[in-house]
Amino acid sequence: METTKTVADEIPPMKKGQLNVYKPSDIKRWGVERFLEATAVHDPFLLEFPEFTDEENRRMDELLAEGDRGTV
Repeated sequence: METTKTVADEIPPMKKGQLNVYKPSDIKRWGVERFLEATAVHDPFLLEFPEFTDEENRRMDELLAEGDRGTV
């Protein structure tokens, strides 16, 4: 016999532009997988910054690539 436990306790959503603090006891109560699914960012990260010049964006891309290789 399989049972499914449903938790009525809602996870407060992340608020854009604001610090969000979740207590470890709350995360444990909700379950890590459920917590990450509810709070993870699903939108792609914009890697081009409009206030940067083309040269600054190119240099930032180079630095990010170096960081991915572990050389920075």
